[in-house]
Amino acid sequence: MQVPVLKMLENGESELNMLNLNDVIYICVENRTLVYHTVDQAFRHISTLSDWEEHLTEYGFDLTDKTNLVNISKIKKLDSKQGKLFFEEEPTGKSKFATIAFIKQKLFKNLILRAIANNKGTSLEYNIKGKGKSSRLDSENSLAD
Repeated sequence: MQVPVLKMLENGESELNMLNLNDVIYICVENRTLVYHTVDQAFRHISTLSDWEEHLTEYGFDLTDKTNLVNISKIKKLDSKQGKLFFEEEPTGKSKFATIAFIKQKLFKNLILRAIANNKGTSLEYNIKGKGKSSRLDSENSLAD
């Protein structure tokens, strides 16, 4: 069996590795972290969302709040009022969702809407609403409520 672990590099950074448990000679706790020891190396257990975020960002995952690391390429709908990201186009009461902090929504709403449009194979359309100086650009898309 293989388990994802972190190999600590000399420069203080870490590298994501898959460790074959057949190579492990013992497992211990060091500074509140599980450490897998092989004959010639030691690997840290990935135990925090921060560890996962550091290594999964390049694969399209993003921290949407303190408790959710979301694969952005899987989001199909944003409920901006409830702060929920859904992974299907027509969510029901039983649909899985991840929460998104309101500050993240505010900062990244356009990015999220573009990702949703891309995930659904659609495009965003924008219309100018209002008159004169009070005009504003609004997304005309059912990607967000």
